[in-house]
Amino acid sequence: MNRVYIGFGSNLGCKVGNIRRAVALLSKEDSIQHMELSSFYKTDPVGGVEQDWFVNAVARFDTTLAAEELLSLCLEVERELKRVRVERWGPRTLDIDILFYGLEKVTEKDLQIPHPRICERAFVLVPLLELDSTLKLEDRELSDCLVRVADQGIERMKPVVAILGASPKPERYAHLAQQLLMETGHELALVAPRGEEILGVSVIDKLGKCQEPVDTVTLYIGSSRVDSVLEDLLEARPRRVIFNPGTENDSVRSILEREGIETQEACTLVLLRTGQF
Repeated sequence: MNRVYIGFGSNLGCKVGNIRRAVALLSKEDSIQHMELSSFYKTDPVGGVEQDWFVNAVARFDTTLAAEELLSLCLEVERELKRVRVERWGPRTLDIDILFYGLEKVTEKDLQIPHPRICERAFVLVPLLELDSTLKLEDRELSDCLVRVADQGIERMKPVVAILGASPKPERYAHLAQQLLMETGHELALVAPRGEEILGVSVIDKLGKCQEPVDTVTLYIGSSRVDSVLEDLLEARPRRVIFNPGTENDSVRSILEREGIETQEACTLVLLRTGQF
């Protein structure tokens, strides 16, 4: 087994979801074990190309794959997620870079390990050091490199709870759940077909438009409508989906669980009031 660190970047589509789907695909390989993912970071683009902001993260895992085999697998995952990249350092659906492969040094045309620009990129250094603050590049502490990239914009992203079927009507359970979630300090993403904001929180019309890391989705739409949001749920890849009473859908729940997404049939209000959320 070799201890490996790889970096992810995305600034097209559902950025966090792209990275989560890549991690899920890599984790399905028997040759990859003990996968750990850093927090997600919102970062400014580098390289001088005008484009949208990025989401970056770093993963650590053990593998029996050779470095060249791992590179081939990463390229396959990029293709699977329909990577789009028009120009160097330009916008892309997904970018995967091998940062460290044990203690190996590789100098090939298409592969250099350790990655030659580790110390030049805050979006690499910060999540790397989150996973292991003692990492070194040769004899140099990686933490010493942070001073050189202090002017590069990087912000740790906060996980959110998405209310799918948010409502401005005070008598609706979705509205009551939003109030209680806000009172208990949760960051929220509200998904509803109409409206600009509810209780001061902005509303989006599609889960895939949420650019924050979605930890939990709580469903407040009829069970017959749940099929229509399956694609969005798979795109965002939350850790957990709560099927509130009246939203139960066994087929969707089975698909989510096969994709490694936790599901729960429960009342969000009850979970919050009993401290089980």
